Amino acid sequence: MPAPASSPRMVGRAAEWEILGEALEASRNGTPRSVVVRGEAGIGKTRLVQELLNEALAATDAQLPTVVAVGQCVDLGPIGAPFGPVRRVLRDLHAAIGTEPLREAAGSPAAAATLAAFVPGIETEMSAPPVPTSHFAEAIEAVLENLSMSRHLVIVIEDLQWADAATLTLLKTLAGTLRGRHLTIVATYRSDDIDRFHPLRPVLAELDRTRAIVRIELRPLTADEVAEQVASLAADLDDTALTALVERSGGIPFLVEELVDLGGAELPDTLRELVLARYTRLSDTAQEIARVMSAGGMHTEHAVLAAVAGRDDSVVDQAIREAIASHLILAEGDGYTFRHALTQEAVHDEMLPSERVRIHRRYAEHLATHRAEAPEALSAIAEHWLIARELTPAFDATVRALQHSRATFAPATSVKLAERLTELWSQVPDAATRSGTTLAELHLDAAQAWHDLGDPERALRAAQEGLAADPQDPLVHAALIRQKIVQEFNTDRNPDHEELLGAIALLEGIDTDASRVLQSRILSNLALSYPDGRAEAYLRRAVTLAEGAGDEVALAIALVNESWRQSDAMGDEVAALAPLERALGLQVNPAVRVYVGAAYVDLLARLGRYDEATAVGEAHFADAVRGGIERGSGGSVAVQIAHAHFCAGRPEEAKRYAQRARRLLDRPSRAAVIRLLATHHAWNDQPAERDALLLEKRATMDASRHAHPEKHDWWEQETVDAVLMSSAGLRVTVGAESGAAWEQRIARLRAVVGEGKAAAARRFTAITAAMMIRALSGSDVGERAAEDLSLLRDGLAGAAQQWPRTGLTPKILDFIDALSADTDGRSAVDRARRWRGIVDAEGEGVLPVRHQLVARLSLAAALIDAGERTAAAAELDRIISQGPPAGLARVAFWAHDLVERAGIHPAAGATPLAPVSLGLTPRERQVLALVAQGLTNAQIGARLYISPKTASVHVSAILAKVGASNRAEAAALFSSGAGAVGAP
Repeated sequence: MPAPASSPRMVGRAAEWEILGEALEASRNGTPRSVVVRGEAGIGKTRLVQELLNEALAATDAQLPTVVAVGQCVDLGPIGAPFGPVRRVLRDLHAAIGTEPLREAAGSPAAAATLAAFVPGIETEMSAPPVPTSHFAEAIEAVLENLSMSRHLVIVIEDLQWADAATLTLLKTLAGTLRGRHLTIVATYRSDDIDRFHPLRPVLAELDRTRAIVRIELRPLTADEVAEQVASLAADLDDTALTALVERSGGIPFLVEELVDLGGAELPDTLRELVLARYTRLSDTAQEIARVMSAGGMHTEHAVLAAVAGRDDSVVDQAIREAIASHLILAEGDGYTFRHALTQEAVHDEMLPSERVRIHRRYAEHLATHRAEAPEALSAIAEHWLIARELTPAFDATVRALQHSRATFAPATSVKLAERLTELWSQVPDAATRSGTTLAELHLDAAQAWHDLGDPERALRAAQEGLAADPQDPLVHAALIRQKIVQEFNTDRNPDHEELLGAIALLEGIDTDASRVLQSRILSNLALSYPDGRAEAYLRRAVTLAEGAGDEVALAIALVNESWRQSDAMGDEVAALAPLERALGLQVNPAVRVYVGAAYVDLLARLGRYDEATAVGEAHFADAVRGGIERGSGGSVAVQIAHAHFCAGRPEEAKRYAQRARRLLDRPSRAAVIRLLATHHAWNDQPAERDALLLEKRATMDASRHAHPEKHDWWEQETVDAVLMSSAGLRVTVGAESGAAWEQRIARLRAVVGEGKAAAARRFTAITAAMMIRALSGSDVGERAAEDLSLLRDGLAGAAQQWPRTGLTPKILDFIDALSADTDGRSAVDRARRWRGIVDAEGEGVLPVRHQLVARLSLAAALIDAGERTAAAAELDRIISQGPPAGLARVAFWAHDLVERAGIHPAAGATPLAPVSLGLTPRERQVLALVAQGLTNAQIGARLYISPKTASVHVSAILAKVGASNRAEAAALFSSGAGAVGAP
């Protein structure tokens, strides 16, 4: 009796199975998990995954049914059909749950319409989506998230080494933003196929940086495990034969099966001969049909195979039966599948060159005649023609594949197809006529696609290739120049913006709407390049040209740039409102509308109109969700909403939008959210949470710092601590070892205040600088730092003189003046008057709530100095009650500390302050408690089992954080009750 084709049970893999089982269980319990399984060909990846699917289906129940969907990647050459395996996953889901649940899971009509382009049968009577299927990732994410609320979804993507470019891009996008509840995603790939040029490599690098993804590497079986597998295959081998089999198989389960299948036959000399052993035992006719099938890939439909083989049906049927009986192939679905990819590859290599050309030509002809409209066939037709060495029909097929790819907005696939056309261009007669385009236009399309995919280096190379192709059309030439300059800017190459003027000159005298739109876009770029008097003229003309062309998208972009010019270059946020309000009234697509909305929300927040900002922002965020563009544009809006909520003192709402933004934004952009959350933790006296966040997201912050160094000029953990102490009005302790650090902080603040690009950032940084000046005045910061402080103060005064007195600027200037009055030691009455003016100020915009409470704290301190203790107590009570709910527990602590130090009794009914941590680590709180007991550093070290040197380091850190100048002051703070938490 012959041995079975494969082992009846899985051998070994106990550790790997445990990891997969834990992932499966976690997903059933409500925590989504992703697993990537890698290993060389034949190692058993598919078998392991199949066992997992069996386990998942066995665990299904009425309360939480299991739904399995598998997307098999197919080797259709280096490009492939866009979203091939994802289409198969969606179709499995559709078959498992039905049409209506899938439509509902899409979450919006636009997303459902997007999916309809990929899943036949879910179309509705609704009108076409307002945007193309450019937001497939959002639709897929919505489906997975919503379905996994009530079902356990197990999604498998097999053989990523063959995944098409669009699928790889989608996978990379979803890798860091996986949402859902009962969701398990498993992907496999052949590690021996991935060299440093393989398109999967950057995706794997992105996955490696995602901690939520579990990685499993399958290694060869041990000798004992091979023996166990051999026994399960009913093979009775003596020790010598078994030892030889272990050595020849290398522990690869597939090769073990093939070697066992040989029985007593002589072992083949090469691996290739071993893989072909089943094939060589077939009759000549069956071998011929197997070779024809191998040209179709891993799986070939029966109808296609029969047509391409060119034999009578009975002959084909008999050959297929023979191949199935020998376990070379399997009957599966509507056709036949090779039992292993190694076999398919080896059989295909058996074809003679002339045979290969003939068979692939037949495949191309049949598919072009009978499957020309099938998305999966378009790229396959082009690949078959290429292998058949028929370049002209290959070119024509690639043109059709590109048209389809653009219709489904798969830029990763489109750019590969466009680049293939550029490679074939010189070898195809009448290429321009056949493609309906020019070589330069193809390079322009590729540049735009690479730009959309976030790869400025490749976009730049494509633009340069397009310019080298000597474009004769002035619009194409000008557009390529624009792409080149934009991508040089995006890659920090210091472009010569004067070239944009040359692009404008190319378009002079061309009286078409296309020319006017392109000129408008180029002028908008020029305005950002020259933030001086020229920018106003450029943008005025850009608006006029867009209006003349009737292109509201170009007009909206020009108006947004005009708003930025008004707010950032001119510093007048009030004047900047009008262009945005006009842009919001235009009829533009959802993506542009949300883009305009994000700018408007940001501007409202800069003006201190936080309630309006959150209301408008939430409406635009809902628009983004309905339009299926939550991931792209929605993420930036979510950041703005979170910021406005924090400024208004609504931390829970802010954190909800901040966490949503973290899931939606790309990795470098998430740094803005991390800064928001870390700063919130600092002000809310949550040092452990802040430190854990910054530690966990260190790689993200480093990536952002590298990509956008200007956004990290002064934001760093230690500087935030210093700002907080400065905010309290406490003197900051400066030791010899920290003098250099202060010099760096002061230098960064000077740079932002004097040269920062955003006016709002400059002004709020000016408040930070003024608080530091107040905190450091009278401290021995060293000669260099003292000099820098003086220069910083002069810089503040000079910058303030240039600011327009509109929006929040007058209130910010009043705040800085009050801080300066404290620094200069003005009379208590004068200081109280200034701070009272800030606290009681009225008007449309208000300062962030943290600045409002710091102003009240400063007012209370001045009132105490002026002898108005009752009024001071009222202000302090208000801070203590309002601070914690607003996410400002640290300010409440300062108020409580001032109450204790001044001996003020809280007013009747005042809210008691919950214990706070002083911003200290648990170990530092232990050390502070022992300092309060009067212990020396040596005694503290003995008590806590640390060295006296370590204890000294902790004490120095405590003094800096709590603003105490010596141990006695720190002990007094602890004794007042503030440090009771964490006492040993």
